[in-house]
Amino acid sequence: MAARCILVFLLFILAINLSYQYNNTKFPPLNLYIGTDGDGFGAGSLPLGVQSPYGALRLGPDTSNTMDIPIVFNHLAGYHYSDSHINIFSHTHMFGAGVVDYGEVGIMPVQIDSIKHLQAMISKRNGYRSAFQHEREVVEPGYYQVYLDTHKINVELTATEQVGIHRYTYDKIKNKHHVILIDNSYTLQANVCTESHVKIDSINHELSGLIHFDGSLSGRFGGVTTYFVITLNNLTQFGTWNHGQITEGQTEIDGCSSGAYIILPDEQEQVTMYVGISFVSIEQARTNLKIQTNTLQSFDSMRTIVQQKWLDELARFEVSADWDRDAEIKFNTAIVHSLSSPTIWDESNGVYLGYDGKVHTKPDYMQHVYTDLSIWDIHRTQIPFINFHDAQRGNDIIHSIMINVEQGGDLPKWPLANGYTGCMFGSHADVLISDLIMKKENDNNLDLKEVVQALRKVANQNQVHDSRWDPATYIQYKYVPYDMEKTSAPLTISYAYDDWAIANVMNAAGLVDEAKEYYERGTWFEHVFDNKTNFFCPKDKAGNFHCPSNELEFLDPFDKRYIEELFGGRDNFIKELTIFFERGQPWKTTLLPNPYYWPGNEHNLFSVWQFNYANRSDLTQKYARWLLNHAYPNAPDGLPGNDDYGTMSAWYIFTSMGFYPLSGSSTYLIGSPAFDRIKISRNNGKCNLLINVHNNSPTNLYVQRVLLNNETLSTFPFIDHINHFKCSNDNQSTIQLDFFMSSTPVFSLDK
Repeated sequence: MAARCILVFLLFILAINLSYQYNNTKFPPLNLYIGTDGDGFGAGSLPLGVQSPYGALRLGPDTSNTMDIPIVFNHLAGYHYSDSHINIFSHTHMFGAGVVDYGEVGIMPVQIDSIKHLQAMISKRNGYRSAFQHEREVVEPGYYQVYLDTHKINVELTATEQVGIHRYTYDKIKNKHHVILIDNSYTLQANVCTESHVKIDSINHELSGLIHFDGSLSGRFGGVTTYFVITLNNLTQFGTWNHGQITEGQTEIDGCSSGAYIILPDEQEQVTMYVGISFVSIEQARTNLKIQTNTLQSFDSMRTIVQQKWLDELARFEVSADWDRDAEIKFNTAIVHSLSSPTIWDESNGVYLGYDGKVHTKPDYMQHVYTDLSIWDIHRTQIPFINFHDAQRGNDIIHSIMINVEQGGDLPKWPLANGYTGCMFGSHADVLISDLIMKKENDNNLDLKEVVQALRKVANQNQVHDSRWDPATYIQYKYVPYDMEKTSAPLTISYAYDDWAIANVMNAAGLVDEAKEYYERGTWFEHVFDNKTNFFCPKDKAGNFHCPSNELEFLDPFDKRYIEELFGGRDNFIKELTIFFERGQPWKTTLLPNPYYWPGNEHNLFSVWQFNYANRSDLTQKYARWLLNHAYPNAPDGLPGNDDYGTMSAWYIFTSMGFYPLSGSSTYLIGSPAFDRIKISRNNGKCNLLINVHNNSPTNLYVQRVLLNNETLSTFPFIDHINHFKCSNDNQSTIQLDFFMSSTPVFSLDK
């Protein structure tokens, strides 16, 4: 009998181990800690936790260091890998932005000795936080688990688009009571709550409430209100607090220092809790909760559903490199991060809060409405990557921007939630629109007349929201004068790029003469180029340059004269750009900005690709491969700066595949692929891109030649989306690229 019991026990342990192995091997190799560390300008600022692909609800821990000293710049998304304590779990987060906002509806499970003990916890800041260890965390797409050492509780989380599902398992400790704290007035950013309320309905086993907050960006348009509904299966002992004082049995409380608590029966060691959020109403939060959980399915069922969404998305991307497993991990992780933003804004039944403050229903031709568009960043890589592999989503994003125009009146710079933020500069929505249209991926629902009208307005008039700097003065001088605006050079460069993108759209709309005008405006960057220093510099009204640094030395060269004339020819351009990289490489810290090439600075993201324009693609290949290996390690500090809603992750994805977009156009530039084989299923399986890389290795980083569908790529080192990558109408068509690699550079100076 004893032997039989031992056998049953061993089989049970084996089953657990097999289950554990399954949970950790069903996903491709990942390291979701990448982007959760780094300091200062090198902080990746990615939240750790759970969400569905592109989901609005990003549920995870907000952490602090041992001394509980707040370091805001390292906690813009709540979590920092170096921390030792979890303060609370909140339900929304920015995704890799260089600014703090969101981070509300805070919940924390605890164990207490008595009400007096609970009173002591909530009477001080982060009084209920808990120590934790990375060794006791499990991080997967759609699933997060951590053991709270202080409170002896195992926490598990999963999430749909607007519902967070928590499961808490309490260690059984004598004379300890199992408690859940709902900090309804919590915000990640301190002191931005302006209104909060919570109500406990014990009959319906529900808590409901709201919080209004004015965050760093949301405060620019009057703030955001998040509504919530929380349900769990036991609500018999409860109370509220306000300003650190508990009131037992109270069912409602208001204020920005208020919260509620639930005490579970002592015999209840595990509880599942569902948290629905909405930006529309409490009733909509309740609807989201019901529909998205199929009327409260079990935690394990919801985890399976959410993780299957992630598996379906990730299955579209396959890479392999036996000689560099880290590259596979970094690529797969970057895909997860890219698939995490922007934010789905419509809720269950297609409703959403519009830019006019009214509730709307999304058009039938859109799968989703999107927001949290960090356009200054994502126009470079993230949106071109979405347009490349998921044109339907790319169209939805542009339709969402046009919805902004329809409801709010203006093209946005950096839309957050349902508001204009005025964040950053330029009008790079122009580039996003151009990118989709120039690749001929736009659908028939995009009204080019409305697009053209919006582009004309942003380029020539002062918008009410998110305007360019004084368009009339800019047009008068053909640059932004330094004595009127200190960011003279970057603004001028940005507007030239934006106007070039507008010209592309005008051309596509058949407005050829008007397109010529904007192409001419696209050359105005040359007015802030100082031939004496070979730098782009601020210039005043009198025409005098003021050159403080070389941070903006290079830009996206949509005009060939940029190289041939401004820099005095190809050789001089190559020399200057090489110095830019060589002096940037020894810069070891990301805490402070690099005065030369800085991989965490969006302005520099395109620089490595510019050697192609000077017929030195070998230098693009050399430095691109160096950046993949040195600026993006397989480590928590594995991003060179804020991910900025997928910008850095998409840079890594493109660069490791061996080609990169000139955003706003149909052009890609060739680099050095980091894998032996790459396969991507694009546009919901309509076509595949298969890349075979022959004789690849850490030393064989130079491209000898490229074949496209078994024929020599005559446009090397450029690839065109329409001519080479466009999916045909044939189902499951495959586009094949073959790279042949060598350890010896192949020069092309004869071109």
